[in-house]
Amino acid sequence: MKATDELLKQIKELNIEDFKKQESFDCISIDEYLCSLLTSHNLQPKDIILNLNMERSYTYQILNGRRKPTRNFLLRIAIFISLSLDETQKMLTIAQRPQLYPRNRFDAAIIFSLEHKMSLDETYELLEEIGEEPLN
Repeated sequence: MKATDELLKQIKELNIEDFKKQESFDCISIDEYLCSLLTSHNLQPKDIILNLNMERSYTYQILNGRRKPTRNFLLRIAIFISLSLDETQKMLTIAQRPQLYPRNRFDAAIIFSLEHKMSLDETYELLEEIGEEPLN
């Protein structure tokens, strides 16, 4: 997969006819990205199912590309596997979900949780204490 800078350079250099012929720009699907994250963190789908208390079939449908994950599902995964803020933003972008926005109190709490490597339980408590919706 090409880096974003490389893709941007490629797009700038293409003429309109070549651009129209391009089938893809090395887009990775969210299911491929999630599977690569699981592999890089030595996790199995069962770890997501058990630790995030997710329904088995729903989780497998997401990992097989049959369903798109919700933003909250992705945020729970990010916290569970201790992704950095940049990694989380990348995952949200790939999934075509809104990135975390620090002026939004809920999003700010998630950013705080990611930056301070809080557990899911600690994050749930924080959200409850500040009166935000749970991360379900």
